[in-house]
Amino acid sequence: MNRYSLALVLLAALSGCSSTGTADRPQPALSAEVAGLGAPADWAFGAGADGEIAADWSSIISDPVLLDLMSQALSANPNLRATEESVRRAEAFLRQSRSNLLPFVNASAGASASSPFEDFDLGERYTLGLDASWEADLWGAIRSGIAASEYDLQAAETFYRASREALAAAVARAYVVAIDAGRQVELTRATLAAQVETQRIVNIRYELGAADRGDQVLAESDVASARDSLETSLAAQRSAVRALQVLLGRYPDGSMTVPDALPVVADVVIAGQPADLLRRRPDVLSAEASVRSAFASTRVVRAGRWPSLSLSGGVSSATDSLGDLVDPAALALSLGARLADTLFDGGLTAARIEAAEAGGRLALANYGSAVLDAYADVEGRLDDVETLRRRATYVETASANARETLQLAEIQYKEGAIDLLDVLTFRQRSFQADRTLLSLRRSEIESRIALYLSLGGAMTPLPTANDGQS
Repeated sequence: MNRYSLALVLLAALSGCSSTGTADRPQPALSAEVAGLGAPADWAFGAGADGEIAADWSSIISDPVLLDLMSQALSANPNLRATEESVRRAEAFLRQSRSNLLPFVNASAGASASSPFEDFDLGERYTLGLDASWEADLWGAIRSGIAASEYDLQAAETFYRASREALAAAVARAYVVAIDAGRQVELTRATLAAQVETQRIVNIRYELGAADRGDQVLAESDVASARDSLETSLAAQRSAVRALQVLLGRYPDGSMTVPDALPVVADVVIAGQPADLLRRRPDVLSAEASVRSAFASTRVVRAGRWPSLSLSGGVSSATDSLGDLVDPAALALSLGARLADTLFDGGLTAARIEAAEAGGRLALANYGSAVLDAYADVEGRLDDVETLRRRATYVETASANARETLQLAEIQYKEGAIDLLDVLTFRQRSFQADRTLLSLRRSEIESRIALYLSLGGAMTPLPTANDGQS
C-alpha cells in the first residue's frame, strides 16, 4: 500500500471509528417508590374498573362542534406554538450531540504571491489541504451526552403532549362555561319576564284597590333587580366567550356564538391502579425523562476526570504551479495522536461533578412532586365526580319543588290568599334553585373532562385544523 492509499484508508477509518448507536444508559423503572412515595393498590374513591381508558377525546365527547374547536386551538394557540418550538430546539441539540461521535473533516485552499522588495518579481504559491480529526469516546462522555439530549427531547415531547392535552381540556371547559353562561342569561330573562308580568298584575290590582302602593313599589324594585341581574349575566356570557376566543387564538371581541345545548360527555372509565398512572401522565413522563437526563449529564461531567484521546490525519499539497496541486509527488500525508489530561484545575471538575449530582437530586425531587401532584389530581377529580353525582338528585328535587311552590304561590296571590312578598320570595327561591341546577350540570361535564385529563388525557392526539390540508 503506497502512502496515498494509506491517507484514504485513514480518512475512512476515522469516519468508521464512531458509533451511531445510542448511549448505554441505565433504565430503572421509575416509580413512586423511587421518589420516596408509596403507591396504594387502588384509588380512595373506588378500584380501577376493567377495560381501557378512552384513547382520545372523541371517545368521551359527542359534540362535533367542540371537537372541531379543540382541533382549531391546537393549530392556532400561540402558547402551544411556543412549546412546539422547544421540541424543535431539543431535536437540534440532539443532532448536535450525535455529531460529536463523528470525525470533523476540513478542507482548505490558498493562493499567495510574494517577491523580494528590490525587483517585484512575484512568485506564486498554491496550497490545498484535507484533514480530519476525531476524539475517541474512551469514558462514554459523548454517548452519555447523547443520552442526555435524547432524554431532554423526550421531556420536551411529553411536555408538549401535556400542553396539547391541557389546551384541549381548557377549550372544552371554556366551551361548556360559555354555553352555561348563555343558559343563565335565558333563565334570567325568563325570571325578568315573570317579574314584569307580576308588576302588571300588581298595577291592575292597585287600580282596583286590591293592592296598596307598597306592593307597587316592591314589584318595581324586583323588576329593576331582575334587569340588573340580566346585565350581569350578559357580561358574564361575553367574558366566557372571550376566554374561549383567546384559547382559539382569535381576537377576543365576545361576538362568537356557541350552541345552546351542553355537550354530551360520557363517564370516564377508571382503568388500572394508581401505579399505572405514571405511564400515562405526560407531565410525570416528562419529569422522569428529566431525571434520566440529569443522571446522564452527571456521567458526562464525571468522565471529565480522565484523559482524552484524539486522532488526526490529513493530506496536503503546496506548489508553485496551480496545475501541480494534485500531482501525487506534491502530496504530503500527516498522522497524529494526542493524549491530554488536566493536572490541576483548582477544583473546577470536582465542583462541576457536585453541581451535576445536585441537579440529579433536584430532578428526582421534582419527579416526586409530579407523582404526588398526579395522584392528588386524580383523587380530587374522582371526589368531584362522586360528589356531583350525589348532589344531582338533591338539586333536581329542590328545583322541581321550588317551581311547584312558586306556581301555587302565584295562584294564591291572585286569589288574595297571600301577600306579594311571599310570591317574590318563592320566585327568588325558584330562580336560585334553577341556577344551581344549571351550574351543577355544567360542573358535572367539567368534572368528567378534568378527570379524563388527570388520567393522562388522550393517547391518540387530536388532529390539528390544518392536518387535512398538509
